[in-house]
Amino acid sequence: MPSDGRESLQRVMNLAEYASYDALGLAELVASKQVPPKELAQTAAAAIASINRAVNAVVETYPDRIDGLDEKMLGTGPFRGVPFLIKDFFGHEAGRTIEFGSRLCRGMVAQHDTHLCELFKASGVNILGRSAAPEYSMSGTTESALHGNTSTPWKQGHSAGGSTGGGMAAVIAGMVPIAHGSDIAGSIRVPASFCGGVGLKPSRGRISFGPMQDENGYGLGQNFVQAKSVRDAAAMLDCLAVPQIGDPFLIPRPPEPYAAMTRWRVPALRIGWSTTALMGVAVDAEVAEAVERVATVLADMGHQVSEESPDFDGPGAMRSMTDVWFFGFDLRLEGYATRSGHAIGPETLEPVTLKICHSLCRTTFWAFRRFRFRWPCIPPACRSASSLEPGPRPSTSSCSSPPRSKRRCHGRDVYRRGMCRR
Repeated sequence: MPSDGRESLQRVMNLAEYASYDALGLAELVASKQVPPKELAQTAAAAIASINRAVNAVVETYPDRIDGLDEKMLGTGPFRGVPFLIKDFFGHEAGRTIEFGSRLCRGMVAQHDTHLCELFKASGVNILGRSAAPEYSMSGTTESALHGNTSTPWKQGHSAGGSTGGGMAAVIAGMVPIAHGSDIAGSIRVPASFCGGVGLKPSRGRISFGPMQDENGYGLGQNFVQAKSVRDAAAMLDCLAVPQIGDPFLIPRPPEPYAAMTRWRVPALRIGWSTTALMGVAVDAEVAEAVERVATVLADMGHQVSEESPDFDGPGAMRSMTDVWFFGFDLRLEGYATRSGHAIGPETLEPVTLKICHSLCRTTFWAFRRFRFRWPCIPPACRSASSLEPGPRPSTSSCSSPPRSKRRCHGRDVYRRGMCRR
């Protein structure tokens, strides 16, 4: 075998074998000098070229981070050399295109790194491209007039979920092992459900949103990653849970790293499950059956499992969320229009976004004030969380229906989806 390990490298760089590793697994190959970061980047680029046409998860790659990669510029964190994608949303890098999935922002270039991007770089990942997102990440599917529709890797033509469907589809399809995501109302978790990956929305205050945004929906919005393994997610949370000056929300770090916690022996837990339609949307029979199978598996593992019916005001929670989510959104769009040089109108904004910009944003001031008083006092708008003490708390682990065929959101869908009220 050659002293530089080229035979081992050729084995590792096979696309199928590359896709079998999680992010930390690839980082271990880099650390042991079995594979240099540039070879990993080129393999990721080959995977994107081979697979992306079928799923439309990646909207841009960076040649200077692939064939032109300067390995000395990579951070020294636990993910050194691992191929990575930034979502076409907040988390951007100076000098790179950031379009928020919108024709209004077509060609717009970021002027600075976000704190999040700096931490990603410090973790060692190689940011080699940008993943698809719907316009301003305001959809549970990843579809945009700018970049088209993103499919789940499991069935072409069926939705990958949203709004981080691009990142999750790229991870599960084997293009990259880990990717940036963000989540207000399920934008990490919905694609994880539709594509079969690991999706976690961190707690408010865990990861900084600065310097471009201080609150992002009064803390509703959180950045993190889409991963293929729990250990990847835990290790990346250790890298990103770094507070910044000016952050409006701060929470203490746990006594041990999250990565170490994944090796703990888990005691018997009390776990509740429910297939109740909390958001007013009937739960598909296929999903209900899957939830019940998981409950059976957990019970067989020794956990105390019981069916629960939390008194959760789902529609009320959605109204509160949209009130604060869209507050001031019209002003942000005006700022984007100024930066991009494009005018706000039907040629640059999709119907849902235009409707929100012209009507809902201008009527939410008092609704926002109500939210500021109401939301911290009623965690997740659950009116009787105390009824579950000291047992399980409501949490979402699956969508109410499996992935459906993709379609655009137009006209009356604005009302049917509950985004605006007549």
